[in-house]
Amino acid sequence: MKIFKMGKKYFGNFKCFQCEKGIVLPTTVMMLVALGALALVSTQWTVQDISRTADYYDSREAFYIAEAGIQEAINLLDYTNSSGGTENSPGDEIAAGGFDNVLTNFISNNSSDLTDVSFGSGTYNVTLADNDDADGDTADDDDNTLVLTSVGTSGDKTVTLEAVIIRRLFKADSAITTNGDLGGNGSFTIDGTNGSIHSNSSLSVSGGSATVTEGATASGDCTGTGCVSGGVSPVSIPIISPSDYKSAVEYILNDDGTIEDVGTGNIYTYTAPGGGNWTTSTTGDGNSSFGGLSYNSGQGKWTAGSSDITNGFFYVEGDFGTTGTPAGWETSIVADGYIDFGGNADVVNYKNASDTEDIQDVFLIAGTDIEFSGTPSNTIQGFIAAAEQISISGNISVNGFIVASDSAATENLVTSNTISGSATVTYNGDIVAPFLDNKVSIIAWQET
Repeated sequence: MKIFKMGKKYFGNFKCFQCEKGIVLPTTVMMLVALGALALVSTQWTVQDISRTADYYDSREAFYIAEAGIQEAINLLDYTNSSGGTENSPGDEIAAGGFDNVLTNFISNNSSDLTDVSFGSGTYNVTLADNDDADGDTADDDDNTLVLTSVGTSGDKTVTLEAVIIRRLFKADSAITTNGDLGGNGSFTIDGTNGSIHSNSSLSVSGGSATVTEGATASGDCTGTGCVSGGVSPVSIPIISPSDYKSAVEYILNDDGTIEDVGTGNIYTYTAPGGGNWTTSTTGDGNSSFGGLSYNSGQGKWTAGSSDITNGFFYVEGDFGTTGTPAGWETSIVADGYIDFGGNADVVNYKNASDTEDIQDVFLIAGTDIEFSGTPSNTIQGFIAAAEQISISGNISVNGFIVASDSAATENLVTSNTISGSATVTYNGDIVAPFLDNKVSIIAWQET
């Protein structure tokens, strides 16, 4: 107790330990100064963050505007016909050998959609260039690959995107593919590891006797035998331009009624006297090769009969039909118009060992419709492709694929895509085709 009293007495002599009035004010002032400094720093940081955020928003908006330009160019490059969408089709700008015409014409032909285009709160500009395909010529595309560049602007920010695009060679995923509606009936069989059918529109298979081993799909309605799904995404369809393959043929059936042997340059003319002969300089010297061919100038149609016709790859300027064929005729036919291949033809597709595999796989290519019917004696090894509609019936057998691009409906030989009868199509995904896809693909892109 004494010790406690002494401590109190001793420390009581120091007044600062008994009064706190002198500490509060300086402490408060120091705290206010510190808070003011923090507020100043915070304000500066906030201003900087707002500025950085505005810059970020502008740059990201410019990025998405540039991306919109890339997508618009892709839409325009994807081939569409007049009824297939609102995009402009590049049409003949697309060459089978590359994008040469696209390089020259695409931007200028679509300037309203690609140059100084307002989008959101900014603009985009799209340009096109050849990639480095090792040919030293930026106006000559060798590999169906180009570089799209789109510059997006928002406020004072610009973003540049580069996309490497390619138009691939077409590879069928299904035994039968159509861009338009497809109907089926009868006891036909679709077989193989790729033994499926697909329509980019609607598909209907009536009856229950058909066999579709890998199922049927459609981008529209899908009903009937084999149907597994409707409303699926459209698949790529080939761009079919018969003239692209004229350089690969051996014989040309001209629209003036003459026949050209491409290898020799000989032109054969039909003369009526003496029962009719295909001649060059010697009467009758062409009958052993072309005796079974005739031409109707009024119809613009070439017809094959059962008499002698040489084996080979034929190009037809106009329409083509058959009333029969020579026994064991090996042929591949490309026609500007339709192909009406019927009867009990003893035929297989022609394969020239000096041609590339994709050309050897050609059987029938038509610029409009194809009707293939009857009971051919042999199984066709290859593919059948029509730029418009296709009809398969009878008891035909095909090892390969069938495709209809439905690019138009100008020809009335076939009015809708159909498969019927006892036809058999077997496809294992192993056929190489010389067509380009109707869509381009982005294989790489970057922000530069």
